[in-house]
Amino acid sequence: MRKYKYSEFLNISDLVLKEEIIKILDSFFEYIQLPNSFIISDSPTDSAEHERKGILTRLYFREGGLIEGYYKDKRVFEISDGFDPKNINLSISWLVSINTNMIGEFCWPYSVRKKLISVLEPFIVLMEVEDSKGYSHSQRVAEIFSDFCIYLGLEPEKKKAFVHYALLHDVGRIGLEQLMLYSPTRLRTFEETGQDHTVTGSVYVSTLEVLDDFIPFIRSHHERYDGYGYPDRLKGEEIPYWVRVLSIVNWYDNALNTVDSEFSTGVMSAEEALEMIENDNGKMFDPDIAIKFISFMKERL
Repeated sequence: MRKYKYSEFLNISDLVLKEEIIKILDSFFEYIQLPNSFIISDSPTDSAEHERKGILTRLYFREGGLIEGYYKDKRVFEISDGFDPKNINLSISWLVSINTNMIGEFCWPYSVRKKLISVLEPFIVLMEVEDSKGYSHSQRVAEIFSDFCIYLGLEPEKKKAFVHYALLHDVGRIGLEQLMLYSPTRLRTFEETGQDHTVTGSVYVSTLEVLDDFIPFIRSHHERYDGYGYPDRLKGEEIPYWVRVLSIVNWYDNALNTVDSEFSTGVMSAEEALEMIENDNGKMFDPDIAIKFISFMKERL
């Protein structure tokens, strides 16, 4: 049984759309008081009557997938690309933030996303060994990866998102570190395979809907171009393009800073690592990306 009734505020004839709206309203009003100053409708309403009743906010779901938000009889926003859950959620988030004393950004999925990232990233940095300059593996990878993506043609406004993709690519190691501390049997398995973090990380992030776009970077950054990587043995262009880019940057940083790189048992110099990449011949890395990475790093060194 629902805790609240929306009949006074909700006038939607499409029952599927109505149920989706109610589901989102329920998620907001489970813990905060239901205000009485809004209406959600799919047809024109009497704005003068609403103002008389103190209804300040109106949300319209028009034919053709148009969503409009009105506040004090002025149109504040419109979303014109359909009634998918993301757009419904965004529009109702706006409505709730206008009509409650909550901080507005708290309601927005993108704010939730920002807060999750801001919590997870420090854990990643904390668990990783720092270099002589105080940077962790994921921080170094994020710097090179985001710059290399711009070099490859990524729109500059997307750079910040790609920094986050790289910073969280090893998020699955957080849980495995605990297993390594408290489970000797599990530790031996982990040492033998070294692959668990890609699966555990992707499964964990898949439970956080606002981070779905992180999953390929977390799960597939150890796939190989020849199909002999892990965990899914993806091959060639089965591996998303930007994940192929991350893979080469990730390997390069490991080669320069760890003793367990996938080509060698010792730490390499930058020149030695680039030579390995140049001689890879499409086994581990996309050969086109490899050539460009070598040029990029030689300019950078």
